[in-house]
Amino acid sequence: MEIDALVAVWLGVSADALVAMYKSRFPIMQEFDAVTWFDVNERKIAGVRHAYGFGQTKEHYQHLLAYQRGERSTAPDGYAAPFYKANREQEMRAAHAYFAKRLQEAVDKGEWDPSS
Repeated sequence: MEIDALVAVWLGVSADALVAMYKSRFPIMQEFDAVTWFDVNERKIAGVRHAYGFGQTKEHYQHLLAYQRGERSTAPDGYAAPFYKANREQEMRAAHAYFAKRLQEAVDKGEWDPSS
């Protein structure tokens, strides 16, 4: 997503337009995001086989769901609570703002000319 934001800034695409593209053109990514979690150590655990984190099994995700429902007292083996979901829209906006600021600073210092 950082590369998406960087290219958007480079091409003059606004953060709103970047988010709109993600929402309208990438439904599969949104489906993956809906069933993807990260633990406190930033280890990814996903409900879709194509998006599994390193070393993850199908059972890890099932154990995570049971843990979240209170049916299991411990987190899946190799993972540590608390768990959180990424917010791709918020992260895209933050990355876009960061790269836009860096670009403007370079322009202001004369280090980069966007017209060339």
